[in-house]
Order: sequence, then structure tokens, then C-alpha cells
Amino acid sequence: MSTPAEPPVTTTSSSMLRPWPQFLDLSALSIPVSLSESTYRVTQNLRYFLPNYVVLTLIIFLLTLLTRPLSLLFFLCLFAAWVYLVLARDDPLTFLDYDIDQRYVIGFLAVATLGALFWSHVWMKLFVSLLIGAVLVLVHGVLRAPEDSIEDSPYGSLLNVVDSPRGGYASV
Repeated sequence: MSTPAEPPVTTTSSSMLRPWPQFLDLSALSIPVSLSESTYRVTQNLRYFLPNYVVLTLIIFLLTLLTRPLSLLFFLCLFAAWVYLVLARDDPLTFLDYDIDQRYVIGFLAVATLGALFWSHVWMKLFVSLLIGAVLVLVHGVLRAPEDSIEDSPYGSLLNVVDSPRGGYASV
């Protein structure tokens, strides 16, 4: 008797961390030509670089905790628990031969994170670091032109005037 094959483990492209040199590529930065192009860039870059933005905001939060070393140590341990228990494992968590559902693990870690925030009184530092992270994400998202911005742009080839054989005139 054969056992049914397990479904293949797939990782979505939005869940993996992009290479930092690609994220920090200065040659990909340019000023958008319109407000709609800015919003398009932000949505495309959020979709593509979301894990990088989360890590950047987390690093900013941890840097704000440098003045409180005990809180910094505690949140580093909590961050390591999040990475190990949620992100790095493919198999379910097993405790005394019982599989623990991922929702319970995330719920426990969320309660532990909220408890750590209450215990260490770092709400204002969290708020400030989230604001700084949001500003950096917005600036990067607006200034970084996605590689596929011409093909997927709502304006199509109208924005591609640099490589056009007609020069500065766009096709209508």
C-alpha cells in the first residue's frame, strides 16, 4: 500500500528577503514623473521588497533600544524566537509528541511581544521607530524605479521617451 505523496513545499516570491545590494542599488533611483507613477512605484516596491522593509524597520527599532540594554537583549531573544519558530521552520512544532498548530505559536509570540512592550515601557520608542521606518519605506518606494516599470506602468510606452527613436515625442 502506498502513502499519498506530500504536497511540495513552495515559497512565494513575496516571502523571501531580496538581496541587499539590489535593495540599495543607487543606479535604480530616479524621480518619478507624476503622482500616479509615484503611487505605482510604491505599490510595486512594497510588493517586491516587503521583507526587506520589515527587517529595516526592525533594525531601526532595535537601534532605538541601545539606551536600554536589558530591553534590547530581551527583544533580540524575542526576535530570534520569531525567526526560529515562525520563519525558519518547515515542520510543525512538536512538544511531547504533539504537533502544535502554527496559529498557537504565533498567538503565543504575539502575547509575549505585547507583554515585553508593557514590561519594558518602550511604546514611544516603538512608535518613533515605526514612523522613521515608514518614512524610509515611502522615500525608497517612491525613488526606486522597478525594473518592469515601463511594461507594467499604467501609461505603457508613453513614459519611455529616453530610448524612443522619435526623441522627446511620445506615441499617442
